[in-house]
Amino acid sequence: MLDQFQVRDLPLFDVVLALETTPLRHVVAAFSADSCRGVLVLDADGRPRGLVMRETLERHVARVGELRVGMLPVLGVVELEPDAMLHEAAFAVSKAGVGALVCRTGNGADPRAMLRDEMLNLTDWKPLLDARTERLAAVAATSSAMARPTPPSVILL
Repeated sequence: MLDQFQVRDLPLFDVVLALETTPLRHVVAAFSADSCRGVLVLDADGRPRGLVMRETLERHVARVGELRVGMLPVLGVVELEPDAMLHEAAFAVSKAGVGALVCRTGNGADPRAMLRDEMLNLTDWKPLLDARTERLAAVAATSSAMARPTPPSVILL
């Protein structure tokens, strides 16, 4: 059954992006939406280095607001393509040191994340089924639109 779902079907949550050199107080100030549950810490090259959960940041910012976010302990992350199958994602996050998966759900989209334990202990399949149904409907609509013959062009002289 896992081979029927893609990573993009998972209920991924929003994250704030921050370079590892960003002070904690700046990162906490960036949390505007309640849906942002963590910070994806990026290295100098812009690659994901790890994930710090929002609660951890808020706990430390009062004491050491100038501390760089890269100094906090991070959950290891694995970045997956949106069309990766769910069984591939389960295999990727089950490796030692991985605490979350990260995925960009479209071209130019910001990355979103899901904790390893949330993914492996998923009990509510309704969001996955709904997301898969929407994805398949969009693919079918695109396919049928492309399959329709286009009328010939008429050039008036």
